[in-house]
Amino acid sequence: MIFNRLDHFYWILPILAILLLVRLARWRRKPSFAHPLLFYLRGRLRPVLPFVHLPKLLEVAALGALLTAALDPVLPSADYLVMKQGLDILLILDLSSSMQEPIDLQGALQRRRLWIIHKEKTRLDAVKEEITRFVHKRHSDRIGIVVFSENAYVVAPMTIDTSYLTQYLRMVDGKTLASEGQTAIGEGILTALQLSSQQSRNGNRGGHKGRLMIVLTDGENNTGRDVYAAIRKASEAGFRIHFIGIDLDKVREAPQLIAAIRATGGNYYDVRNAQQLEQAYRDIDQLERGTFFTRERVTHVPNYYTFALAAVLLLSASIALRAIPYFIEIS
Repeated sequence: MIFNRLDHFYWILPILAILLLVRLARWRRKPSFAHPLLFYLRGRLRPVLPFVHLPKLLEVAALGALLTAALDPVLPSADYLVMKQGLDILLILDLSSSMQEPIDLQGALQRRRLWIIHKEKTRLDAVKEEITRFVHKRHSDRIGIVVFSENAYVVAPMTIDTSYLTQYLRMVDGKTLASEGQTAIGEGILTALQLSSQQSRNGNRGGHKGRLMIVLTDGENNTGRDVYAAIRKASEAGFRIHFIGIDLDKVREAPQLIAAIRATGGNYYDVRNAQQLEQAYRDIDQLERGTFFTRERVTHVPNYYTFALAAVLLLSASIALRAIPYFIEIS
């Protein structure tokens, strides 16, 4: 424990000195009570036990606790178990080479035919913008980010620190997995599942009520472990999966993939431009809510109220004891 206002000693010490001097002066001038009857009762009077001074001791202790509270004591750190509304969310992002194509591919081709010079927003840029917006709306969720191409990698473990997430998300670009070009959706899901399992074993899960994966890809699964087996495994672990596909209308297995996603309780979104991508994340944000418990560490927690309460209780006990005849002093 540390004290923030040690400068209060400059007025606490003079007050203590004045109270002590007043007490000594009253003790020296303490009046006495004499009566002839006391001479006959002297043999029958019992000696005074130390307990009779207990009310005074309680008053002194109350004064000490009150003065301690005036020094503004604080705890250097404290842990609290806090209930929050939120979910475990894993954002699984495709970083294959096709993510460098324009998000509005048809519009880009039309503008090119018309010789309109325009800097096209890539699919990856659009997705990063929408994920950033999504993350900033989810103040009470634990969110992690996994990226994949031929293999999957953890960019950020699950955390409620949105600034940490956005910082690492900004570092993701087209060069992150430039040496890989294929699409392994199953690897992304299984890596996210492994991350969730690891954080749960470390005691970070608490009492989470909902678990969610949001998979975004613009390509068909063409390498790595089986995507349907990965989806089933995630579903068995309690995850709902929302799948956002960018321009996947020509994928052969689209109907089978949609059925597998909906079997987990999630939705499939087929997007063709930035507006549809934004709408998909907005729908997921409105749809998914939950409750979980998290342990928070707070630094410099005020602790003056503990001493103030102790002073009140000690003073109340002293007053209560003085109502008992045994503790009434007669000189």
